[in-house]
Amino acid sequence: EHVPEISAARYHGSEHSVGDALTIGRRLGADSAYLDAYQGHAALSKQATTLVGWATVMHGGVVLDASGRRFGDETTGYSEYAAILAARPGSEGWVVIDRGIYDKCLSFKDFQQTVDSGAVVWADDTDGLAAATGLPPAAVAEELAAVRKYSRGEASDPFGRNSFEHSLTGPYAAIKIVPALFHTQGGLVVDENARVLRTDGSAITGLFASGGAAMGISGHGAAGYLAGNGLLPALGLAYLAASSLRTTQLL
Repeated sequence: EHVPEISAARYHGSEHSVGDALTIGRRLGADSAYLDAYQGHAALSKQATTLVGWATVMHGGVVLDASGRRFGDETTGYSEYAAILAARPGSEGWVVIDRGIYDKCLSFKDFQQTVDSGAVVWADDTDGLAAATGLPPAAVAEELAAVRKYSRGEASDPFGRNSFEHSLTGPYAAIKIVPALFHTQGGLVVDENARVLRTDGSAITGLFASGGAAMGISGHGAAGYLAGNGLLPALGLAYLAASSLRTTQLL
């Protein structure tokens, strides 16, 4: 209803997050906000359903779609890139890195779990990479050759990416990825004491909200999400609610 661009992606959040807070709040006349906000992730391993991790991209990796082509600036962020990947043919792609990036990413537990699952395929050159992934050989070769030019400053990326950590060179590693939805960021409107508000701005007596039940701080869509944007309202609003209740009880 609220995030159609990511609704078909794989859900990778809590099985208990089913909208109960919105249902309860609406019955009591509560207002809601930012229901179109969410945290997505563009790099969930299709085979292992583990996080590949966006460090692969930030260290210089690229994402190819089913046609073997790049389709955007991957450094815009893993959350907003999920919907971009979801809109590609088949709603899947490949993260392509090299040995240097692979070694740097092994320090991340999620990436290590992906490796341990056997989801990584290796190839010495672009022809081998195309064969291992099933992508069109000419497209893969052209894209990686273009990326090397971008990294050396010999050409500008048509998608506007200006961060290429280094020049990708064989041997190459690739991991098939699918977009995922982790959690939504909207919820019930609250005041500075975490009290839930009605549509007219008045507080509903005795009703507080925090975390995923309350409106988040990411704004609209997926682009406003930063790591911790879900945890901060959970801790901060719960603390404010508890403080408000304690003050009320003392009075």
